Parts: sequence; C-alpha cells; structure tokens
Amino acid sequence: MNRYLALILIAFALSTLMAVDICKWDFDESSLEPSMGEGVLSLIGGVTNDGYSSGFSGYGLSTTNYPAQGTANQTAGIMLEISTENYSNIQLSWRIRHSNKSANRSVMLYTLDRTAMPVVWSFGSMNTVPAGDTWYYSEFDASQIAGMANNPNLALKIVSAFGNPDETLYMPSKSTSTYGGDGKWRWDDILVHGTPLTPHLELVGELQPFYAAPGSLSEIQEYQLIGQNLITNIQIQAPPAFKIRINAEEDFSSQLNVIPRSGGIDKTIQVLFQPAAAGEYEGDITHQSSGLESLSLPVTGSTIKPQPSNHVSGFHSDDISYYQGWLYWQDSLGGVLPDGYLILGSKVSLEAIVDPVDGVVQADKKLTKNVPYGQMSQLIFELNEEHTYYFKIFPYTNSGTAIDYKTDGEVPWVEISTGIGPDGSELLPGDIAFVEYACDSPDRFSFVLLRDVAENTKIYFTDKAWTGTSFADGEELYLWRAVGREYLAGEVIHIVEGELYPDEGIYNPDFGGFSNDGDQIIAYQGYLAEPQFIAAFSSWDWLTEGTPTNNTSYLPEELTLGVHALGFDNEIDNGVYIGATSGTAYELLLSCHNPANWQRANSLGSITFPVWDFQVLAGLAAPQNCQVQRDENSITISWEAVAGAVNYRLYAADTPDAAFPADWQLIESGIAGSSISLEMPDSVQRRFYCVSAQ
Repeated sequence: MNRYLALILIAFALSTLMAVDICKWDFDESSLEPSMGEGVLSLIGGVTNDGYSSGFSGYGLSTTNYPAQGTANQTAGIMLEISTENYSNIQLSWRIRHSNKSANRSVMLYTLDRTAMPVVWSFGSMNTVPAGDTWYYSEFDASQIAGMANNPNLALKIVSAFGNPDETLYMPSKSTSTYGGDGKWRWDDILVHGTPLTPHLELVGELQPFYAAPGSLSEIQEYQLIGQNLITNIQIQAPPAFKIRINAEEDFSSQLNVIPRSGGIDKTIQVLFQPAAAGEYEGDITHQSSGLESLSLPVTGSTIKPQPSNHVSGFHSDDISYYQGWLYWQDSLGGVLPDGYLILGSKVSLEAIVDPVDGVVQADKKLTKNVPYGQMSQLIFELNEEHTYYFKIFPYTNSGTAIDYKTDGEVPWVEISTGIGPDGSELLPGDIAFVEYACDSPDRFSFVLLRDVAENTKIYFTDKAWTGTSFADGEELYLWRAVGREYLAGEVIHIVEGELYPDEGIYNPDFGGFSNDGDQIIAYQGYLAEPQFIAAFSSWDWLTEGTPTNNTSYLPEELTLGVHALGFDNEIDNGVYIGATSGTAYELLLSCHNPANWQRANSLGSITFPVWDFQVLAGLAAPQNCQVQRDENSITISWEAVAGAVNYRLYAADTPDAAFPADWQLIESGIAGSSISLEMPDSVQRRFYCVSAQ
C-alpha cells in the first residue's frame, strides 16, 4: 500500500474514533428540546407534531400534515439549527419510520449560513424506503464539505420529496397504499457529531451505586474516557474506598496518570469499591489536564445494599402432582440485583400472605422458601391432596438484620391446585414396628415397614393419651404419607424434628413436643374418633389403672404388648432397637417390640442411630391355625398356603391361649407343602397346632 495513502487512512480512522456527540434529540422527554448539546429543531412546510409515541428506543416524535399530492416538493419536514464551532469531520445520522401512505422519499438539504438573505440550500442526500411501518437508519457524511466544520450558523433540513420517475408525485411508502398528506413520519435518535478542534475531554457512562461488605470487593463497573487535542497527561484521582485501573492486567490504584497518544485518548476505566469499615461512601472521580476544566464523575458506595430495583418476571407453576409442584421465574434485573428471593405461600388465600418485614429473616418451612439469586425454580413439597395454594415471591438484598425486601409495586403471585393421589394400603396391627425414639431434642421416632405399602398410604401418629375409649384432648397429630412410589417391606421411615429424609414420604406438621418425663406414640389409620390401630410405643410402662396424663396412656385393646406395641418398666428418654434385622415379618415384629432388644439412655449423645438394613423374609405376620384330621395312629395337619412362602414351621401347644412363640413347641420345620402327616399315639388327644411361613 502507498505510504501516504496508509497515513491518510490511519488519520481518517483516528478522526472517526475521536468523534464526539455535538447535539442529539432522542425525544425520551417528549420534547423538541435536544437531549444533549444545543440546537433548535423546527417543523417546517405546514408539518405538525402528532405526539410522542414508541420510538426506535424509548419515545419518538410523530409528525403529520404533509403536502397534498403533487404540491410543495422538498418543503415539508424538520429543520435543525446547530453550531459546529470548534468541531470538524461533521456527521449527521437519524432514524425514521414511514407510515404506509406517507411519502417514501426524503431529501436532506443543508445551508452554511442560515442568517443569509435569502438562505441558500444545497443538496446533501436522498433516501427512498422500500416499505412502510419499518425503522430505517440514515446518515450523512459532511466531513469533506468545506464550511461545514467550525460553523456557528449551520442548518440542515430533511423534507419529503416526489418519488415518481418524472419527479412530479409523492409515492406511498407501501406500494399498494395511496399517498396521503395525513401520513406520518416518526423520528428518533437524530445525532450530529464531529471531532473537536480544541482540547476536549469527555466522560461517557454513569456508575451505579457500589456495594461490598467491609474488607471485601464490589463488582467492577466501567466508564469511557475520550479526549482529543490534549497537550498534557490526564491525572485521575479516586475518592477514599474506591480504586481505578485501565488494563485488566494491572492492579487497582487510587490514582492514574494517563498518557494521550497523538493528543487523543479513548480508554475504558474500571472502578471498584473496597470499604475498610461499614458505612456510606460518596465522592467524585476527578480528571484533570492542562487547558481543560476538571471533570468529575460522581461515585457512591455502601456496605448495605438498598432493596432490589425490580421484581422477578414470568412467575408461574408447572409439574403439579397430588403432593408437590414446581415454581419457576426469571431473575430480577436492574441497577440493584437481589441477593436472593423469599417465597411465601398460603393454603387459605392470596390476601393471607403477609408482606415480609425488613430486618426479619424468615426460616424455611413447607410454604416458605429462601432461594439464592440465580436459582430460578423451587420445588414446593408436602402439599395436601385436592387443595389450592397461593404463592408470592419477594426479591431481597443483604442478610440478617440488614435484609431488605422489595414489597412495593406489583408483587408477582401464582396459584396452584393439587390433584387426588392413588388409593393407599389399609394396614393391620403388625404391619409396622418401631425401631428408635428420642425425647431429647431433636425429637424423633422411626418405624420399619413389615409389608409392602402402596403409594399414598396414610398413617396417623399421635402423642395424645388413649383413655381406653378415646383420645384425650391436647397434644399433636401427625400424618405420614407414602408419596411418589410404592414403599417396600424392610424400609425404615424416619420422623425427625426439623428434618425431612429424602424419598421417605412426607409428614405434617413438623414433629416435636415429646416429653422427656415420659411419652408415647400411637399409630392408626382412619379417623381420630374411630381409629384403626396399627402399632404403639411408650418410653415407659402403659397404664393399667388411673387417669392418663400428657406423659401416660392406656394401650388400645386391639394392640398386644410385646407383639404390636412396645413398653418399658421405667422411663428413659432415648432408645434404639439393637436386635435382629433379618427374619419373617412376625419374627421381626416380636423382636422389635421386645424391651430386651433395646439400648436406651437419658443422654442423646450416648445413642447412635444406625443406617438400617432390614431384610423381611417371606412369612406370616402372625401364626396361622391349622386344620387337623385324626386317624388311629396318625394325624394330618393342613393349612392355607401363603403366597411367596418357601416352606413352613409347625408348632404345637397344650392350650390355645399359649403365648407364641415362647410357650409353643416347634415340632417340624422346612415343610415344603401346605400339609403334613404325623404319627401320633391315641393318648395325645388335646394338642393345638399352628404354622408360620418361611
């Protein structure tokens, strides 16, 4: 490339790079006054202001009342009166939107002396649009026009022009429309810019308030430093607690010495906030260079953020089942971003949700969730069947006593309704057994399933005392639900204060209130007034006489102590089952409810709760009575086959009310079928038989 041509191209590139805005109209303030700089915008040729409506960005100026067809060519539109003193390389740009029946052609004219009599106008440029109702960008390069630079009396106008080949008629912007003077031209972002001829320094950008905890760093913000014709270096000074730098590789400092290149500069200045102590900080970043007035950029910082600028958007729900649902949203945007979100719910009404109070942190609960910024979904668990819930979401900044919720404006909300779940299992005494408890905080108890349990099976647990005929008033009632899947024999379900074990169903309300002076838990299905008892345990003995208290209870008659229920001779606060974990359901039931198989202590630290691994082998939950046929010297004993049984054990006793299995004699095991013949002398007449499956 020719050396001189290269130098010309470099000079042109630098002049373009150093161009600054002289005057601008963006109409966002719904005014003909310039939004930056000094100048006058007039409507000419009978054109009228049609109001300020949606522009290319923000608002735009709508104009109408253009000339009738075939008249007043190149007279109607807008005129700009500006000064380009101390600027060269003048450029003009604008955006325009033509309505369908407005003229499709515009002409830009200019004069170098608007004060002359008469004013002499020169042709600048012509623009013809191919369609209506579309924003078009136009620009005019006046850098090579003698007299355009450094001119205090410059004027420009953009007017409608004939568009047919003979230049006698206005043509509509949409080819299928008919031209009309009531068509509209809408204007936006009219900009005049150039290169300063004298020393010039400009700051481009604004800094939002900074936030950082004492001793930590804020996020980095930036602004542009642009200058031309500079004769000395630029000294930049930041106020206390603020640091600045130019290159990302450099360290931050409180001051910078910026060296112009060929009198020009275009640099990105990075700023951060690093407070040493709590409080509010403010000041100016100052910029000084010889021949220029000092420029200041205000900056503020705080160790406590104000409330977020905006609420979330798109708050909605999805994936709703009979026991849970998901909430989704898009993060809050704006100058102050939240640190997190508080979701508050109600199963009563939207109005029942009370706005949070600044400085008061709300702990997570079933319908209350704290979610960090950037997480745009939240599972709401433990919902009731066939019920409507309401939720609001509040962005907040800071934490602890400085937490600041955004409650003004329109708070996003959503309503969700759950469906009906499947039918669960009906349980009988012996279908579960208790394996641990704690009356010391955190309160807890756990039970093992001794049979498979269908999805959505419900079991109620209560520490209310049983009077012998009904439950006493007071104390709590807890509902456990087997949600989401089938639960298998051998699974252990933990009910622990303040904790929900993953994939172990759900329970409501949160468990608590165990007394360390003695307490009990009774499990049942059905209704509180008509319970169908399943199991029970007490941290000490069950009552046999007297009036129950909050610490004592009768054992329901439907449950047998040592079989379906657990009790102890003395009260001890905490306990864990330490017996066998493999056996038939009935064997495990008896073992779990045998006090001898428990370790107990009044100090919770002396108890270790294991990770359970129960193996429930095929077998009966209770022994089955047998049918007996007697011959002269033998008997045939038969029973109903048990599904899944591999073989059977046969027991005998002299009385039918003998305690099983302690007072029964095992006389045969490993029986493959559902009957057996035994030799039996006639002298043995009164024997009773039962069988259990293996």
